[in-house]
Amino acid sequence: MPGPIARRSLQDEATDWLRQEILQGRLAPSATLTEVALSQRMGVGRGTVRSALFALEAAELVGRLPYSRWHVVPLDAGVIAEVYTLRGALEELAARLFAALPDRRLLQPAFDALAAAEAGDMEARVAADLGYHRAVVEATGHGHLIRGHRALSDKMEWLYRWSELHWPQRTRLVEDHRTLHAALTAGTPEAAEAATRAHIATSLRRDLDGFAALAAQSKEA
Repeated sequence: MPGPIARRSLQDEATDWLRQEILQGRLAPSATLTEVALSQRMGVGRGTVRSALFALEAAELVGRLPYSRWHVVPLDAGVIAEVYTLRGALEELAARLFAALPDRRLLQPAFDALAAAEAGDMEARVAADLGYHRAVVEATGHGHLIRGHRALSDKMEWLYRWSELHWPQRTRLVEDHRTLHAALTAGTPEAAEAATRAHIATSLRRDLDGFAALAAQSKEA
């Protein structure tokens, strides 16, 4: 018997539309957002647009200054570092907890998905890469940790997509995760935590290097 039909409000639809515009890069970092323009593009009232903006402000995808307009949050080296260091703190804890689980084979499907996505488009790579890390966190069953990681998920996806568009480097998904996967499934919490820290540090360094190169190109243009 099919389950109940999911009911979504107009506000939910508007929030998801605006979220995707930002995550997909169609609204660039620091872009000004006006309720009138968004209302016209979405075909909804300004009150609905305002509710969507407040929802995405809570997710830290949009911001505003007092007595000023809304804007997409800026992207700079500081933001990149903050996202990665917070992600690292959450995923290092998840690694310790996951490595202590009696059955760690449940992570294998997520690892296999990396191989399937490696030659795919950006959508496939984003889903597989972030999906692998999400699988580790959610397998722990630690409610507060899972909710904290989910709260950061929009920022992680935003940064991932932006880097893929401007300094694509994630072409070896399996190789980049092989050492991490081996440590997570070996059953030693300390080694799993250390491998996660190294994995996140490598990703942070790549993105900071990519951002610096992009900034240098912009100055030369």
